Amino acid sequence: MLHIYRYMSLYFLLLVLISPLRLTAQPKDYIAIIPPFHSRQNTTGTESPLELRNLQFVIFVYENSVVVYSESDFINQSEKVIEQELAIPSTGHNEKGDDPGGRISNGILSMQLWVQGEKVNPQFIKDGDEEWYTIQTKLQPHESRKVKALFWAGTSLADVDTLPELDTTVITNGRRGFLIDLAHAAVWNSTIQSIGITVVLKDGIFPTEKTFSAVPHSYDLKDSTLTWSMKYIKPSNDDNVLVTYESFNN
Repeated sequence: MLHIYRYMSLYFLLLVLISPLRLTAQPKDYIAIIPPFHSRQNTTGTESPLELRNLQFVIFVYENSVVVYSESDFINQSEKVIEQELAIPSTGHNEKGDDPGGRISNGILSMQLWVQGEKVNPQFIKDGDEEWYTIQTKLQPHESRKVKALFWAGTSLADVDTLPELDTTVITNGRRGFLIDLAHAAVWNSTIQSIGITVVLKDGIFPTEKTFSAVPHSYDLKDSTLTWSMKYIKPSNDDNVLVTYESFNN
């Protein structure tokens, strides 16, 4: 499956070593936000000239965290060279952008990126209250780029900061959750031809009505794997995927 198991083997070992996490309490409504690439410097709300043709997520869900692999296919359909920053938001990112009242990203960790199969080192940027991983790319007219990302995030719905070195608060049993933020992918030019999301439940987590919830309800379920498929879409907040589940030790 997209060669992801080779990339993820070290992440599985990392999750074993860090569980249970000890984290620092925060006063805001945090959640693990799984983001697509953003156009960070676009503050006008207009479309980027770059087109996002396809977007894929594969997410492995554990008791306290998720491991995320994504693929994004960009193409320059114009007759001009496009130089573009590709950015993934981390701690402090609001699901509603500049609008108040949205849930805040509790941060993503251990970011790894590949462009056309070549590993690249992202720049880590602090921009106001938000932290970002960014790379620069240049596309010739009609040139395409496949960009892959691999990272993990904590899923406790307690008010916590996911930085593990801030070792003060034990994550208690209870509800877990994460939000796949598709809406911000609408900034790219034109509609997205295909969005695919695969969520694989691990650690004995199972989609029962009492302990598990996933919306939108348009997913296919097979064993412990959920899949969403969307075609020719300009995603909005209504298309964001929200998954919540119970800590299995609770």
